[in-house]
Amino acid sequence: MPVRLLIAESSELSAQRFNSILRDAGIATRVQLVDLPMAGDALTTADLMLCNAALPQLELLLPQLRIRAPDVPIILVDHRETTMKTTQGLRMGAADVVSGKDAEKLVLVFRRELEHVTRTRRLGQLHHALQEAEQRCELLLQTSESAIAYVHEGMHIHANDMYLSLFGFSSVDEVLGLPLMDLLTEESADTLKAELRRFRQQDGDHHLPFSALTRNGSLVTGSMTLATAHYEGEACVQVTVRASTEPADGHSESAGNSSCKTNGVDTRPEDAAPAASGTGPAAGSTVSAFLETATELFANPAPCMALLVIQIDRFNRLRAEQGLRNGEIIGARIQEALQKHLSNYPLVRLATHQYAVATQHRDRNELRSLCEGALKQIGGLAIGVAGASISAQISVGAMLLETEGGAPTVERVEAMLDTAFAAAVRLSDAGGNRFEVIGGSTAPVTPESESGKLLASITRAIDEESFRLLFQPIISLRGDASEHYEVFLRMLDADGAEIRPDAFFSNAIENGVAGGIDRWVILRAIKALLAHRAAGHDTRLTISVTTNSIADPDFAPWLAVALKAARLPSDAVIFQVAEHDVVSMVRQTQAFVQALRAMHCQSSLGRFGVCDAPFEHLKLIPVDYVKLDGRLVERMSADQSGRNEVTETLKRLQELGKLSIVPMVETASMLSVLWQGGANFVQGDYLQPAAPAMDFDFSTAD
Repeated sequence: MPVRLLIAESSELSAQRFNSILRDAGIATRVQLVDLPMAGDALTTADLMLCNAALPQLELLLPQLRIRAPDVPIILVDHRETTMKTTQGLRMGAADVVSGKDAEKLVLVFRRELEHVTRTRRLGQLHHALQEAEQRCELLLQTSESAIAYVHEGMHIHANDMYLSLFGFSSVDEVLGLPLMDLLTEESADTLKAELRRFRQQDGDHHLPFSALTRNGSLVTGSMTLATAHYEGEACVQVTVRASTEPADGHSESAGNSSCKTNGVDTRPEDAAPAASGTGPAAGSTVSAFLETATELFANPAPCMALLVIQIDRFNRLRAEQGLRNGEIIGARIQEALQKHLSNYPLVRLATHQYAVATQHRDRNELRSLCEGALKQIGGLAIGVAGASISAQISVGAMLLETEGGAPTVERVEAMLDTAFAAAVRLSDAGGNRFEVIGGSTAPVTPESESGKLLASITRAIDEESFRLLFQPIISLRGDASEHYEVFLRMLDADGAEIRPDAFFSNAIENGVAGGIDRWVILRAIKALLAHRAAGHDTRLTISVTTNSIADPDFAPWLAVALKAARLPSDAVIFQVAEHDVVSMVRQTQAFVQALRAMHCQSSLGRFGVCDAPFEHLKLIPVDYVKLDGRLVERMSADQSGRNEVTETLKRLQELGKLSIVPMVETASMLSVLWQGGANFVQGDYLQPAAPAMDFDFSTAD
């Protein structure tokens, strides 16, 4: 594969000479000539760069390029009689300094740096693969229906939730350092000692029966499997326990009575749930049983049938603040509230903070009303925990059953559950307190429903252009005096009152009308920008676009025509996509950003930092700007850990060469922290709230 080579030279002839030297040495290249001040964007997609050491402003520009693309080596080539000292070049960020007369050394240095680039990228790929493997293993461990623990030198070093539940522990902290022998009866402990001696001498898994006592003194019997493993780099023994389905005393319990009570709090295992109350069918206590029940329910056709996955938003943070035991209480209380709201439908608890429900309805509108009601029900619930009242929110992913596929099978229902699960996780990561209905035709909403009234308001606003644009300044902390605003949209109701986008955009997106709103915003914003620039202002605008536009293949060509007609400079408008849209529409967002690059437009990734593995998204979507999510800024104001999180995020963005924007700046002290943390731009009501006019005085921003 040819080496993607940038050459910054004073003449094209000199550049071609370098290319000939490398090709004669057997190094295939794909050369791009660049001006050094404009090399930033091209450098991020290059493998190496050769640069004339005599170019003007080298000491100023080279460090900036190194920040923009730290993994791309820059080799300085000096044609002068007295060449630059190597130490001087290294201090500026160059990989090496080579005399223009020494072709052999140039080839050797080039090969060395190319090898470094290759190794660095392989290391990054391996590191990424390792992280993904570790995350998958941890997820499989925690969601496994088998009780699994890791033991080192006879002591527990980790255990999953099923293991803790089996032996009566409320948190993993209680089992850390506890000898495995202490859980077993005397006879089983002797058997385990003998088996461990054989285990150290023989490869493979070892199986043995066991009997143990739980924390409350109940006897547990079953089989135990020992296998070699590593946990956090430590060689250890993986212990997998399978309890007998019959209790040791020979009496069986019904599934409805299998849970226990501790201080009046439901402490069922994470994959167990009570049968749904009311007239609905029993859900069963496992995912497999739930799928069987849902399949039987869907065998009786209804106009609208769906599987719902409900997830408690920001549950890990709730559990970190309230503790594992209280986290279990919160999950149980929300489960009880959901069972009351969904009394006619089977419900199963997938995890402490996740639930699945199978439903049947007269139409899609009734399903939407059910989801809206669940959000309100849980949002208004006050949960008593440790003498305090805790509130929580949920996200709901709903997957409709496609009726033309024939009689539903367990496999089809399981696929529906997986899709609904992925949607609930995505919605929760994107901020939560929302729902999404996937699949089926988008039936027209009834005028009487809440969604119908909102859609009617949106349609009226589109027809009557009852929208208003607001502009909020984006101010540089690094001495950039150029004018920059972000465009915000407000919809006006029949009385002229403003409605914020978070109150209507999800409905607009689901009903496919958000793309029209995007186009209206872009045209009006460009018109306002042209008028403002005509008055002598060198102004840029950031405009957000929705998933309707990103997924529309006609949008990018339309945008190119609109920008060409406006005759604006290519950097005058920056288009912003939300991080949660990247998660759900990776390929479409990639294509959209690439189309922007073809138009020489810049792009921004908004609401950054709250989805899983946010920096992985930056590898997929090569944006120029990154705007942090407001929730990160709220955490920064709340405590030191939040401040550290924001500072670390800004540092990594700087290393990746991304220009960072921090919103919701409310105090002067926040400005100081962000300046020290390396933020490039800030915006917020402390500087100036969003306003109908672009009238901020950027000359006073310093």
